[in-house]
Amino acid sequence: MAFQIDGLSLIEKRMVNEQALLADLVDAINAWMEGGRGRSLSGLARRTGVAYSTIRRIAQNESVPHPYTALAISEVVMATHPRLEFLKKHFPTIGNLMEECYPTKLELEPNGEAVQKYLRMEPHNRIFNIAATVRGTNRRAIQSLCGQVGLDALDQMLDEGILIELSEGTIKYTNDSWTHSNIEEALSQVRHSTQHFDKNLIGTVGASLMHATGSIKREKIPEVKELVLKFIKDLSALKNDEASVGDIHFFCDLMYSLYDRSEWAPQEERNS
Repeated sequence: MAFQIDGLSLIEKRMVNEQALLADLVDAINAWMEGGRGRSLSGLARRTGVAYSTIRRIAQNESVPHPYTALAISEVVMATHPRLEFLKKHFPTIGNLMEECYPTKLELEPNGEAVQKYLRMEPHNRIFNIAATVRGTNRRAIQSLCGQVGLDALDQMLDEGILIELSEGTIKYTNDSWTHSNIEEALSQVRHSTQHFDKNLIGTVGASLMHATGSIKREKIPEVKELVLKFIKDLSALKNDEASVGDIHFFCDLMYSLYDRSEWAPQEERNS
């Protein structure tokens, strides 16, 4: 949750205790740094838009931050509830407003909702899909695929507990695999997959693309559905076979539908 602030109207002119503010911010920065591999002051500077030299002086307990700087840092290094307490303590006008205006949003975000938030974003979607496999991924692979923006996206998902980073450096989703149960979310994923598709792999074993239409007898429609289901079962069996698990990540989207549901719908549905 973030607040857009114009001017200094919501920021107290006088700090209750500047040294207490600095101490709490230093503790939060240290906890954030220790909470995930690859976190650094330079990374914090990039994510907050605060100069690295300023971040370094604050982290070394050498400089009391400007209110805007403290707010920017708190958005990155603190979860919702600790940040609320931090704001209520040092910036009570903002903290109390946050608590008053958003009381229903201050509970920890359900993991499922957070996942859906990041699945709508890039390169978060690509990184999540690669991590949500049996083998997972690592920072070097993400940097190679997505660059620094990919590492920043990774840190965001690690911060919210969407992905986890194991001691040996493997990055994984909290489950080994995942599926969509919501139609709109599944269709959204298909749209993302069209962006991920590498046309240069056409003609190799690394990619395949097909679009087909047809018109067949009504009694043959179940056979089409059965072909689709068989492919899904066969692919799931292959990728979940321990003997098949490896380091090469892939994606596959399969879509089948009638153009006109009234051609198939039961008579009572067509008459409704």
